[in-house]
Amino acid sequence: MGYLIVFAIASAVGVAVYAVTLREEAQPLPGLTDLQSQTPAGTYVSVAGGKPDWQSRLTGLLGLFVAVIVGAAALAAVLYISFQSVFRLLGSLAPHGGASSGGA
Repeated sequence: MGYLIVFAIASAVGVAVYAVTLREEAQPLPGLTDLQSQTPAGTYVSVAGGKPDWQSRLTGLLGLFVAVIVGAAALAAVLYISFQSVFRLLGSLAPHGGASSGGA
């Protein structure tokens, strides 16, 4: 369930970034006026020619899924190593039980 939440958030952020980059009011760069005139409405320049087919869309979806999993695993590893280092440092600084830990 956690993976689906992370995947949904990552997808929503990706859609938001895609929507923000398609702004119509962008000023053309001085050297790219001829390229700007060739594009359809907006400032989006297509990298590949033609419409994407189902195979390229599924490949992109799989790539997003793998990137989310790898990112989550890397974050988990970094957090684990960080907390383990802090706990070992605090454990080495803490006084060890001696005469004060016993009873009367």
